[in-house]
Amino acid sequence: GDALRAVSTLVKDPSRIVSTSDQQTAEELGGAIVARDGSGAVLAEVASLVADGKLVMHVVDVRPFDEAAAALSGVESGHARG
Repeated sequence: GDALRAVSTLVKDPSRIVSTSDQQTAEELGGAIVARDGSGAVLAEVASLVADGKLVMHVVDVRPFDEAAAALSGVESGHARG
């Protein structure tokens, strides 16, 4: 909530605020939530967009699964994109 509130002052149009995890705060600020859909259909669509060159993936780091926690910490701290 605090991080979303802090960055909300950077946008002119609050309807542009979106969150994948904090629906209440996003809606309080005038924004929306992005629902996650873990279905195979969504993954297939993303794979198709990548294959067609319509979605470009910028891979900055590849880590083994046993380093997943460290990789996630980097994303959460803002030191990595992902």
